[in-house]
Amino acid sequence: IGIYGGSYGGFMTLMALFREPELFAAGAALRPVTDWAHYNHGYTSNILNTPEVDPEAYTRSSPIEFAAGLRRPLLIAHGMLDDNVFFQDSVRLVQRLIELKKDSFEIAMFPVEAHGFRDAVSWLDQYRRIFRLMEREVKHRPAAP
Repeated sequence: IGIYGGSYGGFMTLMALFREPELFAAGAALRPVTDWAHYNHGYTSNILNTPEVDPEAYTRSSPIEFAAGLRRPLLIAHGMLDDNVFFQDSVRLVQRLIELKKDSFEIAMFPVEAHGFRDAVSWLDQYRRIFRLMEREVKHRPAAP
């Protein structure tokens, strides 16, 4: 099974790959929330309180805390001008994956794109990358015994 999604779907993709690494063959997280402590305070605090009041909720809900679970190929795609989920979120996750010595991930950065891509060539590039990942890791993956 391959999984991909953008924004909250990107968050769900990361949690799925990190928490259930044997269930998914590959995933693509597009503009993902990687750490709720760094996301929109007004939105997040209505759900999780604040990191000061309930740090455990943030720890249990943030993919960056589970990055050690990555076992399958991951594509992270993010626009550098994102004004909703900041590009820095993906950078922090990449740094964490490097620290964990993970080598099954790649990042595609889109220098002129915000949260919702506007340039057709960026959309095409992103979905070509997703397609190649799924072709390689899902479609052509040998069946489990």
